[in-house]
Amino acid sequence: MFQKTRTVSSAPHSAQRFFQRNWHYFVVAALSMSVFLLIYGVQVVNPTYTDWLLGKGDLSQHYIGWQAFRNGGWLFPIGMTDQLSYPYPASIIFTDSIPLFAVIFKLFRAVLPTEFQYFGLWGVLCFALQGVFAARLIQRFIPKRLYIILTSMLFLFTPVMIFRMFVHTALAGHWLILFALDAFFENKTVKGPKTYLRWAAIGALSVSVHLYFLLICGIVLAGCCLEEVIRTRRWLRAVFIGISYLLSALIVVALLGGFSSSMDASIDGLGMFSFNLNALFNPQGWSRILPSLPTYGTGQYEGLAYLGAGVLVLLALSLVAIAVSPKIRAGIRARRSQAIALCLIFIAALIAALSPIITLNQHVLLTLPLPRIIEKLWGIFRSSGRIGWLMVYLILFGAVILSYRFINRRSAVVLAAFVLCLQVYDIHDKLETLHEDFSPKIVFHSQLADSAFWDAVIQQDDIRHIVLVQRFAQFPERTKWSIADWAMDNKLTLNDYYFARENGAQFVENWHALLANPDASELFILSPDNAFETAALDLNYYMLDGLIVGTLEPIPGQARADISSYSTSRYTFFDGRVNNGEDRDGARYLFANGESFGPYWSLPVGTYQVVVSGSNLTQCDVVARSFSGGIRHEISALSAQDDQISFTVAIEKNTFSFEISVVNDSGEEVCLNYIDVTRLG
Repeated sequence: MFQKTRTVSSAPHSAQRFFQRNWHYFVVAALSMSVFLLIYGVQVVNPTYTDWLLGKGDLSQHYIGWQAFRNGGWLFPIGMTDQLSYPYPASIIFTDSIPLFAVIFKLFRAVLPTEFQYFGLWGVLCFALQGVFAARLIQRFIPKRLYIILTSMLFLFTPVMIFRMFVHTALAGHWLILFALDAFFENKTVKGPKTYLRWAAIGALSVSVHLYFLLICGIVLAGCCLEEVIRTRRWLRAVFIGISYLLSALIVVALLGGFSSSMDASIDGLGMFSFNLNALFNPQGWSRILPSLPTYGTGQYEGLAYLGAGVLVLLALSLVAIAVSPKIRAGIRARRSQAIALCLIFIAALIAALSPIITLNQHVLLTLPLPRIIEKLWGIFRSSGRIGWLMVYLILFGAVILSYRFINRRSAVVLAAFVLCLQVYDIHDKLETLHEDFSPKIVFHSQLADSAFWDAVIQQDDIRHIVLVQRFAQFPERTKWSIADWAMDNKLTLNDYYFARENGAQFVENWHALLANPDASELFILSPDNAFETAALDLNYYMLDGLIVGTLEPIPGQARADISSYSTSRYTFFDGRVNNGEDRDGARYLFANGESFGPYWSLPVGTYQVVVSGSNLTQCDVVARSFSGGIRHEISALSAQDDQISFTVAIEKNTFSFEISVVNDSGEEVCLNYIDVTRLG
C-alpha cells in the first residue's frame, strides 16, 4: 500500500561539490610542498635526522632550544625551561624554537624517539600554507584557476621567505602575513564573532611562532580597523577587532613565559638592521640578472626585500595599467576604503622598516632625533628591515591582480607562466646553493671525540650541571654546539646559552656565584684561551678535545693535566670583529679611523701584560675595557712602536668579556697580527 522510499546519502555529493570548488587549493598545496622538497631535499623532513641542525648558528640555536625544553619538566608558565640558564628559567620564545611546535611536541615526548626534530616539518608546512593563503587572496579578485595556481607559486619563490628558511627558521612563517591580509579582505563580508575569532587566532599564532609577526600582522590589523571605520563609521567594531588580536597575543605570550624571563626586550642596534630605500630592487646576491647595490653598514641583510625579476615585470605592467586604463582606476575607486587602508599599511610598514636612520645605498640621508622612550620601544624590534616583508607581499599581490585585469584572460595565463619562469631563473643560483647545502645527508662530527673521558663523566651520578666559565658565544662555532648537544643528549643543564634576548645583570650575578662556590654537581668547561680563570678555581683539571675541563672531585681513571703553563693567551684575527677594516690572511687590517674589537676573554682579578703585534702601530690608540665598554680598565707602562704596542692592565673584578679596542687614528692602513695577554700576578 505504501511505497518505500530510498534515502540516498548526500555525503558523497557534498564531498564532490567541495572538491569541485576547491581542487585548485589541493593542487597549490601539493605543488608548494614539491617546491620545498626540490629546494631542500627529502632528508630534512625525517624527524629522526638531526645532524643537519648542528654547527649552523641560529639553526642550531633553535634545535638545542627545543632539546632543552623537551628535557626539562613542565614549569609555569608552560613555555619556560631551566635547562639553558640554570638555575634561572628562560622562555622558549627566546631560543626562536617555534614555541607553537615546541609545546605541542613536548606533550608527546614520552613516545617520541630519542633523536627528534620538527623543523623540516615546519618548512614543508610553511610552503604549503604560503601557497594556499596566496591562492585564497588571489581568488578573491580573480576567477581563472590556472592563473591563480601559477601566480600563487610566485609567493613561494620570494627571496624574503626562502632566505629565512633554516636560517631564522621561525621567521619563514610568512603565511601568517598572508593570513592577516586574507582577514583584512574577509572583514568586509563576514559579520559577527567570526571576525573577532579570526583576528584572535592570528594574534595567538603570531606570538607562538615569532614575536616579529605580532608587529607585522598588527600593522595589517590597524589597516583593517581603519578600513572598517572609513566604510561603516562603526568605531566600536573596529575597537573590538583590535582588542581580540591584542588580548589573545598577550595571553599566549604570558603562557609562553615572555613576561617571566627577565630578559631585556630592547637592545641597542636600531638602525643597523634596517630597510634601505633600494631594498625592493637590490638583489643582495639573489639575482642572476640584476647587479647588487651597496648598503649601509653590515646589517641591512635583515632588510632584504628584493622582489625578483618576474615580480618586477608584473609591477611595471601594473603601474602602466593604472596610468592608462580608466577601467583599472574605476575598480580601485570602487574599493576606496580598502585602497586607502592598504596604502596606509604600506606607508606604515615603510616607516617602521626604515628605522630612524634613513639610508639609500651606502649613504645616510636623514637621522631622526627621537625621545629615548620611543627609541627604546622601537628597539624591541631593532631588526626593523624585516617589516619590509609586508611591502613585498602588498606589491606582489597588487601586481598579480592589476596585471590580470589589464589584459585578456588567455594572455594573462601566458604572462603568469612567463614571469614565474623568469622569477625562478633569476634566483636559481641561490636555490641551487640551498639544495647543495641541505639535500645531502650530513653527519655532524662532534668536537668531543674522547668518548672514554666523556662517558666517564656521565657515569658520575653527581654531575648534573655544566658551567661554562666563558660566555657560550665566545666558544668557536663547532665547539659550542658540540658541548650543547652533548649536554642535552645527557640531560645536563647549561648556565649560559645563545638567546635572542638576555638578562646581562642576571648572568653576571650567577657567573660570579658559580665561580665563587664550585660544587661537585658541576662540570666546568673553558677554552685554553681563557685558562687564566683556572687560577681562581681550585679544581681537578683535564685537557682534551681542545678544551680545559674541571671538576671538584676527580674523574676515576682519567689523568689530570698541569695547566700552569697557560700563563699567556694569544688572540688571532678571524672573527670579523672590526669596524672599517677586514680580516685577511690571518691578520686584521684597519683602514683610516677603523677599530678592532675582541677577544672578549674571561680574566680573573690580577695584573696582565698586553702586547699588540703588527705594523704601522705608532698612530694607534688602545683601550682596555669589559662589558662592551661598561667598564674601562686603567692601563700603565704604555709603549708604542711601529711593530708593537705593549702595556699592563689591572683587573680589579672578575670579568668574562675583556677586550682590547685598537683604533687607527692615522690615514694609513694598519695591520694587526695578534694580541698576547700574559698573567703577571
